[in-house]
Amino acid sequence: MHYRVLAATSFLLLLQATLSLCGHVRFELDLTWETYAPDGNRREMILMNGQFPGPQLNLKYGDSVEVDLELPPIHASQLTILQVIVNNYLPTEATVHFHGIEQQGTPWSDGVPGLSQKPIQSGGSFVYEWTATQYGTYWYHGHVQGLISDGLYGAIVIQPSPSEPSPLSMITNHTKSLAAMKRAETNPQVVLISDWDKFTSAQYTTAEQASNLDLSCVDSILVNGKGAVNCQPQSLLNSLVNPNLGHLLSAANLSVSDKGCTPLNQAAFTEGDFNNTTPSAVPAGLQSGCVATSGSIEVIKVDAASQWVSLNFISAASSKAVVVSVDQHPMWVYAVDGIYIKPQLADTIFMYNGERYSAMVQLNQTPGDYTIRIANNLPDQLISGYATLSYKNGGSTNGSIPYINYGGVNVSSAVQALDQTALVPFNQPAPAAAADATYILNLGRFGANWKWSMNNLTAYNLTKDDNSPLLFNPNSVDALNPNQTIRTKNNTWVDIIMQVLIAPENPAQPPHPVHKHSNKAYLIGSGNGLFNYSSVAQAMEYIPESFDLATPQLRDSFTTPAILFGPAWIAIRYFVQNPGAFFLHCHIQTHLSGGMALTIMDGVDEWPKIPAQYMYGNGSV
Repeated sequence: MHYRVLAATSFLLLLQATLSLCGHVRFELDLTWETYAPDGNRREMILMNGQFPGPQLNLKYGDSVEVDLELPPIHASQLTILQVIVNNYLPTEATVHFHGIEQQGTPWSDGVPGLSQKPIQSGGSFVYEWTATQYGTYWYHGHVQGLISDGLYGAIVIQPSPSEPSPLSMITNHTKSLAAMKRAETNPQVVLISDWDKFTSAQYTTAEQASNLDLSCVDSILVNGKGAVNCQPQSLLNSLVNPNLGHLLSAANLSVSDKGCTPLNQAAFTEGDFNNTTPSAVPAGLQSGCVATSGSIEVIKVDAASQWVSLNFISAASSKAVVVSVDQHPMWVYAVDGIYIKPQLADTIFMYNGERYSAMVQLNQTPGDYTIRIANNLPDQLISGYATLSYKNGGSTNGSIPYINYGGVNVSSAVQALDQTALVPFNQPAPAAAADATYILNLGRFGANWKWSMNNLTAYNLTKDDNSPLLFNPNSVDALNPNQTIRTKNNTWVDIIMQVLIAPENPAQPPHPVHKHSNKAYLIGSGNGLFNYSSVAQAMEYIPESFDLATPQLRDSFTTPAILFGPAWIAIRYFVQNPGAFFLHCHIQTHLSGGMALTIMDGVDEWPKIPAQYMYGNGSV
């Protein structure tokens, strides 16, 4: 049995039928370049099956997935697996990466050009095939140049196995409430958050390179592809500036723009010491010139009779790190980056690029409309977006009571933020007590204000996207280059120390949300100052309080601290169990485009045999 899906609506209907009948799913994704207006400003962008964001991919644990870009119909006798059929009708090359999916045994389906595949040419096709060996919330997105900033993304939700232990009973042991929460988890409401701009990714990159400036200003924040440009009075923006930043701006006689954007100036610590800048090369309307739009707003409908709703937040933001809240509705966060944690009650959740948080929300307020607030919480821009949690048969609430203001700051000391240091995995083993290998990386700018490096030795060149994939050539010159590649052995434990430094080219550094492809890693340590040790084992002799090997977070996203006065570091540990060529990179899109990436050649001693249809073709049999 198979389903060939040609439109988003029929896809969703057939997908549910597929799940219930046979556990095998086939998904078709047509990429087109069209004019659309998610926030009220019309621009050229990517639609998927004629919609934005792309259709949600709903799976069950253990489902096999095949993503196929423009293939002939496949009959049940030939193939009984999930197919995601992606047809590239864009004017540019494309690939699709499945963010957080470990690709156990299928490294050729990771979707990174130059590493796991050749880019899909305009008019071309490709078949991605993988098995859902994980449960939880994930997402798919483009991985060629800046296509994610042009709209190539969508949600993935994988239902856990019925035998998977659940932490929901730690929220309540009330039988009816627990049953309601389990129903909510099975039918979650996805809240896909992104930032948006009137300029295409190519235009944005050109502006950075022409001006030699690190740009980050956007027009709007979207929820499930809906939003509007919100212009605020200059007096309000000025009042919301972070006090530390405000002092710097005041001393230099500077202020934020009418879009809330921090000046592109060394005095504001937004740039390095590369002074050959050309601010006039920044297009009008990018940094300033706010023009409000009516746009649209996402409405998430709920029914108090359901008692609970699971809000599964995904950050598909290109540059912004956001804080999210739902007015008058505390949230029990029970999963992070796709895996269960010991539930934690919070009013607000801080999210970096690529991260996912699943939150159980009790529907116990007076039926009505309540605002979902999403605010940038970095000092680069004051900007917020909104959605609505709308109760069935609700009346007027005369405005719901917020937890945060337009700048993402708590409105009172009573507001409880999610404790990011206490995201304890539920029912997960601890990491090994020691690692077999250690790699120390220094992150920062490299040669220009807009260029970045993962190791202070080289900036990853995205023109390598067109090269023969390293997966196919594990002993090529690039694959053996220690300046751009980490090489590991299978069945070993590996530590990666990521350190951010203060230097003339880095008078300050923003947080870098680093995403590791393939299997997850444990966040085992962090600290301020230089990491003056050869290994974690040595560091633990001197600063044991900086490490947690008993209950460390288990994630696929790891964010380095923002620094202004001195260096800082984080340490991750993972088990090499999936040989292949994988990416380690900052998920701020302009930083990735600027070169902040490395290749991990995992398990070089047990390199996988590449199927002929991937080695020599587009994955089709």
